[in-house]
Amino acid sequence: MAYQAPYGTYQAPRRKRGMKRIVFGALGIIANGIGLIVMPFVAGLAVAVVALLSATPVSLGGASGTFDASASSLHYVYVPTAEAGSVSCTAEGGADAVWEPEGTTVPTTVDGAEYSPVGSVTVTSDQEVTLSCEGASDVAVADVGMMGTLIGLGVGLVIPIGLGLIAVILLIWGIIARVRS
Repeated sequence: MAYQAPYGTYQAPRRKRGMKRIVFGALGIIANGIGLIVMPFVAGLAVAVVALLSATPVSLGGASGTFDASASSLHYVYVPTAEAGSVSCTAEGGADAVWEPEGTTVPTTVDGAEYSPVGSVTVTSDQEVTLSCEGASDVAVADVGMMGTLIGLGVGLVIPIGLGLIAVILLIWGIIARVRS
């Protein structure tokens, strides 16, 4: 008769699986929660800065003039830098043409001369706007499209949401693997 161990043979406990997936899924959810708040602003700001820097001001040919304004754009108004401190501008073009004085001083170049922003014009419908600036020898208008900024905000939301869904799937997969093992 062969010898048998009284309680059977030793078997190593089954290895629990899925812990890495649970940890990375949870960390991904936390990181994407933060990214969902921060990323749209960062992407929108980056696209807005690029749009603003790539906008080319066009001279209206004097202290007043008209230009076509689009509802999907912001129109920055520039005057020669030497005259920027004493300029007073008005925008007329319907009930919805809004003039906003500008507080920044990021200069640009128009026809070889330095111009500074003095304000912006926004409209809610496409129309022709008459711009008149007292104290300026010339006025230039730059059309900054806002569609790129909206696309940047959309991308800033889509990326964290997509990565967040992957993190949730990873977490659920890890929990299922952990329970089954």
